[in-house]
Amino acid sequence: MSLTFSSTPTLRGFGQIAGTIAKAADGSVRDRGPDAQVRRGCVDEAAPAAQPWERNRFGSTAERISTVESLVAVAKELQAEHAAEFPRGTKQKLKHDRKMLSAELEELMGRPAADRPIGRPAAIRIALAAIKADLEKHSLGITRTDVAVYEAVFNFLCFAGSGRWFPSWAKIAHAARCCEKSVGRALRRLGHHGLLAWISRSTTKSRRSDPAVKQRMQTSHAYFLDLKKRMAERVYQRFVQLRDRRRLRFGITKAAAKPEQAVQPAPSKDVAELRRTIAGFGASLLASDGHRARV
Repeated sequence: MSLTFSSTPTLRGFGQIAGTIAKAADGSVRDRGPDAQVRRGCVDEAAPAAQPWERNRFGSTAERISTVESLVAVAKELQAEHAAEFPRGTKQKLKHDRKMLSAELEELMGRPAADRPIGRPAAIRIALAAIKADLEKHSLGITRTDVAVYEAVFNFLCFAGSGRWFPSWAKIAHAARCCEKSVGRALRRLGHHGLLAWISRSTTKSRRSDPAVKQRMQTSHAYFLDLKKRMAERVYQRFVQLRDRRRLRFGITKAAAKPEQAVQPAPSKDVAELRRTIAGFGASLLASDGHRARV
């Protein structure tokens, strides 16, 4: 066994190496350590709340294909809108403008109040707020990598009727040909636009040293579609339009609404009695009027 150091080893480094060798020679099973901190709001994978599979079920294969293709098409349209609104280099320009304005504001605030141009600090603060809003909007825009991740996620949706959908970030990254960090950023943006929703889950595994002791750890998300509730109205209406077009391609048409016929109200005894009273009152008026009686 040979040890190669890229630099001069320290006393602490020698101690860590000696401890590792001692544990390996001892033959004892290494423990996983304390419970890893899971995300806030995680649900145990066995709980019913962590299994939203009924939202991922489709009535037919045509319905599934129409929905998936329409969602991917909507994501591509959002990506095109984002690219048109923020051309290449826009983010760098916004950051440069923010840096220059911040430096100018700092320089102005260092002057005496009498030497500051009236209204200039307020104008700079307004411009900085607008730049901050643009950068935030830019960070939430759909990118090409996000579209690739979105297409890859649907590869793991069970279309056999169960609706189970819980791929790991590693599997999604491999299918989309990107890194796991890109998957995390893409999911955040897709969730912001309502294209995808998920529930964070956790699970328990036995410790190596003591199988009777359970250790809680993070596991993959449970994904589901909640489009009407989470999508913007404009985006959802566009999705419905694209989905209806694809439904027509499969011969699925909306059932024509049957014209509703006005229901005649049942005759009421009170109404009939009122009509007889009015008729009798009119006859009495005609009889009491001499001119009309002769006619």
